[in-house]
Amino acid sequence: MNRIPAKRDPVIVITGSCQNFEKERGKIIKFIGDLELGAKTKVEFQCYSTGISMGWEFFELCLDPDLVYSLFSIFPDMKKEEGSMLEQQFVHWLSRQFKKRKLEYYLKLNDVPRERTSGFRLDPNNYRDDSLLEEWR
Repeated sequence: MNRIPAKRDPVIVITGSCQNFEKERGKIIKFIGDLELGAKTKVEFQCYSTGISMGWEFFELCLDPDLVYSLFSIFPDMKKEEGSMLEQQFVHWLSRQFKKRKLEYYLKLNDVPRERTSGFRLDPNNYRDDSLLEEWR
Protein backbone atom coordinates (compact mmCIF):
# COMPACT_ATOMS: atom_id res chain seq x y z
CA MET A 1 0.00 0.00 0.00
CA ASN A 2 1.41 3.38 -0.99
CA ARG A 3 0.88 6.04 1.63
CA ILE A 4 1.03 9.70 0.88
CA PRO A 5 2.22 11.73 3.86
CA ALA A 6 -0.14 14.50 4.87
CA LYS A 7 1.13 18.00 4.34
CA ARG A 8 0.85 19.75 7.63
CA ASP A 9 2.12 23.05 8.91
CA PRO A 10 4.86 22.96 11.54
CA VAL A 11 3.44 22.35 15.00
CA ILE A 12 4.69 22.28 18.56
CA VAL A 13 3.94 18.85 20.04
CA ILE A 14 3.46 18.62 23.80
CA THR A 15 2.99 15.23 25.44
CA GLY A 16 1.10 14.90 28.68
CA SER A 17 -0.43 12.45 31.07
CA CYS A 18 -3.52 12.46 33.25
CA GLN A 19 -5.83 10.01 35.00
CA ASN A 20 -9.01 10.16 32.88
CA PHE A 21 -8.33 11.68 29.46
CA GLU A 22 -11.85 11.41 28.05
CA LYS A 23 -13.17 13.53 30.91
CA GLU A 24 -10.21 15.92 30.93
CA ARG A 25 -10.01 16.46 27.16
CA GLY A 26 -12.87 18.97 27.19
CA LYS A 27 -11.15 21.01 29.91
CA ILE A 28 -7.91 21.10 27.92
CA ILE A 29 -9.72 22.16 24.72
CA LYS A 30 -11.62 24.87 26.61
CA PHE A 31 -8.42 26.23 28.15
CA ILE A 32 -6.63 26.38 24.78
CA GLY A 33 -9.73 28.08 23.35
CA ASP A 34 -9.53 30.67 26.13
CA LEU A 35 -5.88 31.27 25.25
CA GLU A 36 -6.91 31.78 21.61
CA LEU A 37 -9.47 34.38 22.67
CA GLY A 38 -6.86 36.13 24.80
CA ALA A 39 -4.41 36.19 21.91
CA LYS A 40 -7.18 37.24 19.49
CA THR A 41 -6.14 34.55 17.02
CA LYS A 42 -7.83 31.52 15.54
CA VAL A 43 -5.47 28.62 14.97
CA GLU A 44 -5.73 24.90 14.41
CA PHE A 45 -4.82 22.65 17.33
CA GLN A 46 -5.30 18.99 18.18
CA CYS A 47 -5.57 17.07 21.43
CA TYR A 48 -5.69 13.29 21.19
CA SER A 49 -4.92 10.19 23.23
CA THR A 50 -1.78 8.17 22.56
CA GLY A 51 -2.40 5.26 24.92
CA ILE A 52 -2.73 3.98 28.46
CA SER A 53 0.05 2.63 30.64
CA MET A 54 0.10 1.76 34.35
CA GLY A 55 -3.08 3.67 35.11
CA TRP A 56 -2.02 6.85 33.29
CA GLU A 57 -3.53 8.02 30.04
CA PHE A 58 -1.09 9.76 27.72
CA PHE A 59 -2.06 12.43 25.23
CA GLU A 60 -0.51 14.79 22.72
CA LEU A 61 -1.36 18.43 22.28
CA CYS A 62 -0.36 19.90 18.91
CA LEU A 63 -0.29 23.70 18.82
CA ASP A 64 0.45 26.23 16.12
CA PRO A 65 3.70 28.12 16.85
CA ASP A 66 1.95 31.40 15.97
CA LEU A 67 -0.31 30.99 19.00
CA VAL A 68 2.66 30.40 21.30
CA TYR A 69 4.58 33.41 19.97
CA SER A 70 1.56 35.71 20.23
CA LEU A 71 0.98 34.59 23.83
CA PHE A 72 4.55 35.61 24.69
CA SER A 73 3.70 39.23 23.89
CA ILE A 74 0.54 39.09 26.03
CA PHE A 75 1.96 37.25 29.06
CA PRO A 76 5.45 38.62 29.82
CA ASP A 77 5.77 36.33 32.86
CA MET A 78 6.37 33.42 30.45
CA LYS A 79 9.91 34.71 29.91
CA LYS A 80 10.62 34.18 33.61
CA GLU A 81 10.04 30.43 33.34
CA GLU A 82 13.04 28.15 33.16
CA GLY A 83 14.05 26.78 29.78
CA SER A 84 16.44 27.68 27.02
CA MET A 85 13.83 27.83 24.25
CA LEU A 86 10.59 29.79 24.10
CA GLU A 87 8.69 26.56 23.60
CA GLN A 88 10.12 25.05 26.81
CA GLN A 89 9.20 28.19 28.73
CA PHE A 90 5.69 27.99 27.30
CA VAL A 91 5.26 24.36 28.45
CA HIS A 92 6.38 25.26 32.00
CA TRP A 93 4.00 28.23 32.01
CA LEU A 94 1.15 26.08 30.66
CA SER A 95 1.73 23.47 33.39
CA ARG A 96 1.60 26.20 36.01
CA GLN A 97 -1.64 27.60 34.55
CA PHE A 98 -3.25 24.14 34.66
CA LYS A 99 -2.20 23.75 38.31
CA LYS A 100 -3.77 27.12 39.14
CA ARG A 101 -7.05 25.74 37.79
CA LYS A 102 -6.55 22.59 39.91
CA LEU A 103 -6.03 20.38 36.85
CA GLU A 104 -3.33 17.78 37.28
CA TYR A 105 -1.51 17.22 34.00
CA TYR A 106 2.14 16.41 33.56
CA LEU A 107 3.36 18.11 30.38
CA LYS A 108 6.60 17.75 28.45
CA LEU A 109 7.80 19.32 25.21
CA ASN A 110 8.07 16.58 22.60
CA ASP A 111 8.74 18.22 19.23
CA VAL A 112 9.55 21.71 18.00
CA PRO A 113 9.44 22.78 14.35
CA ARG A 114 12.87 23.46 12.97
CA GLU A 115 13.88 25.28 9.84
CA ARG A 116 15.35 22.94 7.25
CA THR A 117 18.71 24.13 6.06
CA SER A 118 21.23 22.83 3.62
CA GLY A 119 24.73 24.13 3.36
CA PHE A 120 26.18 27.38 4.55
CA ARG A 121 23.69 29.56 6.43
CA LEU A 122 25.68 32.79 6.80
CA ASP A 123 25.71 35.19 3.88
CA PRO A 124 29.40 35.61 2.96
CA ASN A 125 28.69 39.01 1.41
CA ASN A 126 28.00 40.40 4.88
CA TYR A 127 31.47 39.40 6.09
CA ARG A 128 33.72 40.73 3.35
CA ASP A 129 34.10 43.88 1.36
CA ASP A 130 36.02 45.00 -1.73
CA SER A 131 39.08 46.14 0.26
CA LEU A 132 39.52 42.64 1.66
CA LEU A 133 39.31 41.17 -1.83
CA GLU A 134 41.97 43.63 -3.06
CA GLU A 135 44.32 42.48 -0.29
CA TRP A 136 43.91 38.86 -1.36
CA ARG A 137 44.93 39.58 -4.99
